Amino acid sequence: MATFREVLTASDTDLVRIFYKVKTDPSADFIVRINRAAAQLELNHSQLVCALGFNRHIRDLPDIFTTLGFRSAKLLTYRCNELFTTDTYNQLPIDNILDIYSERLEDQEVLDALRGMLGPRLEHIEADIEKNGDPGHVISYRMEVHAIYKAGIADKTFAEMRLGRDIGKYRLMSGEARCIADTGLVPAANMFFMDSVTPEEKKEFIERSEIHPDMIKNRLQNTHISPEEREMLEGYI
Repeated sequence: MATFREVLTASDTDLVRIFYKVKTDPSADFIVRINRAAAQLELNHSQLVCALGFNRHIRDLPDIFTTLGFRSAKLLTYRCNELFTTDTYNQLPIDNILDIYSERLEDQEVLDALRGMLGPRLEHIEADIEKNGDPGHVISYRMEVHAIYKAGIADKTFAEMRLGRDIGKYRLMSGEARCIADTGLVPAANMFFMDSVTPEEKKEFIERSEIHPDMIKNRLQNTHISPEEREMLEGYI
């Protein structure tokens, strides 16, 4: 057996050692082959594919990815990206996700791929939370958002995209605006003047003394702010 982290972080030599005794049926469908290999390592399908897909050494080990039914490392990567983007902590628990993020800087190609998947992945998780409201998934979501920013995976473009979307509910849920400010991607003062940032998020900045009273007065001169924001701001004058 092998843990998710062991496969994810294994060297090329260690990967060969881990898969030396793994047996699959060459005539079987690739899904069946992956499932059988995963069972032998005591992992699930998504864990095996993603641990290998995010391990930079797998590109040079065709004996392993062909054993799983992939004709090329690129095809393994496609499957990995599909599973990573759409999973909502069902097959890849939060510990696995945090392991992936902690390893991302080992390889620029992996980092670039992760950055491209962040938006779609979080959208899938948010839709799942909206539908099911699982408290465990909410906690995992918050942990993941914090990890994305603290690990340096999210960049300014990503932060601005998230701030521009009508997802204030989820930014509040995860403390995302706070993460964006703390990492310096977008200053709290800039977010304060954004129409897309909710009154609740702005209130937190005010109460942390990151917004000067003159800024509040300036914002109140904007005739287009919502009644909710105006009422909140007036309470600090």
